Amino acid sequence: MCSGCGAKLVLGDRFRPVAALGQGGFGRTFLAWDDAQTPPVRCVIKQHLRADLEPERFYAEAERLTELGQHPQIPSLIALLESSRGLCLVQSYSPGTTLAAAVERQGPWTEAAVRSLLTSLLPVVQFIHDRQVIHRDIKPANIILPGGDQPPVLVDFGAAKALRSDTLREKTGTVIGSAGYAAPEQALGKAAFASDLYGLGLTCLHALTGQHPFDLYALAEDRWVWRPYAPHPVSLRLVQILDRMVARSLRSRYSTAAEVLADLQPGGAQGRIQNSKFKIQDSLHASQSSTQLKIQNSTTQGGLALPSPLAIPHPTVVPTPDLVVQALAVSPDGRWLATANRNRTVQTWDLETQALQCTWGKRWGLGAGHGDTVTAVAWQGDSDRLWSVGLDGALKQWSVSGQRLLHQQPSAGWGLTALVLVDSHVITAATDGRITLWPRPELGPIVDLVRHSQGVNALAVSPDGQRLASAGDDGTVRLWALPTGRLLHTWTGDAPQKAVVFHPQTPWLVTGAADGAVTVRSLEDLNRAYPLDRLADGVGAIAVSPDGQWLATGGRDGTLNLWNFDAKRRAATLHHDWGITALAFTPDGHTLISSGNDETLRFWSL
Repeated sequence: MCSGCGAKLVLGDRFRPVAALGQGGFGRTFLAWDDAQTPPVRCVIKQHLRADLEPERFYAEAERLTELGQHPQIPSLIALLESSRGLCLVQSYSPGTTLAAAVERQGPWTEAAVRSLLTSLLPVVQFIHDRQVIHRDIKPANIILPGGDQPPVLVDFGAAKALRSDTLREKTGTVIGSAGYAAPEQALGKAAFASDLYGLGLTCLHALTGQHPFDLYALAEDRWVWRPYAPHPVSLRLVQILDRMVARSLRSRYSTAAEVLADLQPGGAQGRIQNSKFKIQDSLHASQSSTQLKIQNSTTQGGLALPSPLAIPHPTVVPTPDLVVQALAVSPDGRWLATANRNRTVQTWDLETQALQCTWGKRWGLGAGHGDTVTAVAWQGDSDRLWSVGLDGALKQWSVSGQRLLHQQPSAGWGLTALVLVDSHVITAATDGRITLWPRPELGPIVDLVRHSQGVNALAVSPDGQRLASAGDDGTVRLWALPTGRLLHTWTGDAPQKAVVFHPQTPWLVTGAADGAVTVRSLEDLNRAYPLDRLADGVGAIAVSPDGQWLATGGRDGTLNLWNFDAKRRAATLHHDWGITALAFTPDGHTLISSGNDETLRFWSL
């Protein structure tokens, strides 16, 4: 018997506690011996502490561990028992040291070590997500490093959430997780699969820097500032992966562990591109000479004359260090390029020189800029008025010549994701699926179109200004009448729809989806459509030239396909070193501009 509490020191006449391992919000754990084995083997006893928590939570954890413990990197469940002090779980013991202790003892890790950790743990995270379970407490203290060639082990599923059974019960929000490692949505009681990727990403930042997340977040700048604290070199590719894992916005974060693992493979997106049929090599130091790259031979197929060979010089590459462009807009006179940026800034560039002209953003938390990722920009028509929206929910109007903020519509509580202008209206879309038509200049809401059940990713207005198209995460593309907002038609797909654009000359609508499908849809016969392209890792952006001759499709794997629209034939395959985020043609159709997660702008001469 325990002299302190009077409890039996042998649980179930089998399990003998020998040392306390730790205590958390739901229970405490002990190292024990399983005397039923010959010789006895070590195990872990987890004792339920809080009497105010229903026993169903413990039984639910036992049920989860029975299934999840089949994975070799997750402790298996041995028994579920009752003691005089409450319910107890008994699990297999995972020898080794925690990642937290290893970093404290050995100091910050190298990139190779962190990559090894990710490639070992991401399949485990995908395993539990495939079984509809969210761990909700991934942190350095819950990762055991056995040493040698043994892979790390993920422990402590006491905070895990099984979506298939707990969703309704926790709809009002249960705040669970460790301070500093819990994702923003988890702190609101709305954990998602991506919440585990956030915790794993911050675990990697801790490993690289030796610092707690509290010390790596700059409140004044509202962003993670971790690279200066990493004593070992970290490649740009891994920086981008980790920054995306710890993005505070769910829209900017990886949604699955499989996506992260794919980007970690040798070469990442670049490696997949180099294995494709077409290759175009470029670099920041590539010659801007007239070297021509022949992409496709002219041929005839089925009586259709295919386009002449398209030769495209190496692009002009403009680096944008520490800045990923989310959206592009070219001014009507072709003089300016506007960019909406992930670092919460709006910028304008001189298209003739590709030189940066102006940056609007907050500095030390002050200024007229956006408070979160800027998602879209649009020109008003005179090339001096520019509009922008962001995940902070704000709609802003800027004077380019005056380089100042003219007007701001405060946030309505939801992040804004897309923006288009038509006649006397500004049209915005939001993460809650709402589309709003605002009359200029008062910007009082005139029409709310609340038909998408999830966030809207893109908007487009027809050349005559009479129709609006929207693409949403609910898998639908919707067609609306303007200015009434009447719903005309809904197309339903199998994957979230990420991009939409009207053809400027013919009655066609082109859409791009998260599964990589690019589809051309007839606006005369709404049931008629045909597939045009299939991008490996999903569509990042699409654009059509002003004369309707060229269609560009950009993928999350960095592939940029250029199509002759009339011939429905791919004319060229180009690439970025990382996923493509935005595409735009100049008004004369002579230049295609692309941006990507490789932190570059590229100007392709057609």
